[in-house]
Amino acid sequence: MPPDKNRIKAVAFDFGGVIELYEGGGLLPAIATHLGIPIGDFRATYFQHNHLANVKNITWEDMLLRVISVFNTDKAKEHEVRKIIRDKALQRTINTELLSYFPQLKKSGLKTGIFSNSNSLLRERLKELGLLELADVLVISGEIGHQKPHKEAFQVLFEKLGLKPEEVVFIDDTPRSLEKADEIGYIPVLFKSNEQLKADLKELGISLT
Repeated sequence: MPPDKNRIKAVAFDFGGVIELYEGGGLLPAIATHLGIPIGDFRATYFQHNHLANVKNITWEDMLLRVISVFNTDKAKEHEVRKIIRDKALQRTINTELLSYFPQLKKSGLKTGIFSNSNSLLRERLKELGLLELADVLVISGEIGHQKPHKEAFQVLFEKLGLKPEEVVFIDDTPRSLEKADEIGYIPVLFKSNEQLKADLKELGISLT
């Protein structure tokens, strides 16, 4: 059943890969390519371990090193991966065009949210960037003990917004994070680019200039 456009009351965004982007591609493909590991295999192992950072609050670097240890025990490779992680951190850019959507959405009477699988350091990152007050609500998996795509994590988002699942659009760049949308009841949008996002939101009755 298509979503009821008239019932949409909020739009929430993932942070990494949507609001903050990596120049030259993502971190996981860079590590997998460097180690000569098929990206599908690497992603599968990553998703078996990412709760350690998203829920258990260990650092992303330590979590990723646990992932590569499944494929490699060479300490020299571990050093190289640490360098890739740190180099990629320097290549992060803020999607400034997308930031302009937040006041437009609010002006249209819609609530906004940021919902990220991340450790609690994300709150400090947002403060550092001057984005802590960007959205009406902020949900970080490491602070709530649940991560996307699980219903318990989304329930926190809906409760903070004070809305029902079917009243919320959620935008993420990772298909896995959206895989339970039908079961949970929110409206998913897979982010690929700003232009694609604006087109998808327009189809839902949300116009951005």
